[in-house]
Amino acid sequence: MIKNLFRIFILLIVFVSNSSFVGQTSQYFVQFRITSFLDSESALLIDNKIKSKSGIIESRTDHITSTYFCLLNEEVDYSKEDFENWFAKLGYSISCYSRGMQNVDMMISPHILKDCVEEVK
Repeated sequence: MIKNLFRIFILLIVFVSNSSFVGQTSQYFVQFRITSFLDSESALLIDNKIKSKSGIIESRTDHITSTYFCLLNEEVDYSKEDFENWFAKLGYSISCYSRGMQNVDMMISPHILKDCVEEVK
């Protein structure tokens, strides 16, 4: 009897945890290298400015590696040009833009991204 109750309890937990993931929306990430000099204050300014955009869940600027990462809702569809324009308005240029689905696509390590150089076409 106790074993059966335990099994039912475990199955209920598995069912509830699986059903909670079904309702979640997918998220995607954007990351790139900032080609201009950064300090901790400018990194904080960038994060605050970009976090104010609709659909941005998380914004992280690393002034040590001069890299940027953000997590976005699936509903927004910001392009590379959007980020180029936003950063240009703040006085920065970007390169090595990468975008992918969270928990599906591989992110680039900031330590690799900091040395990224795009080929001029």
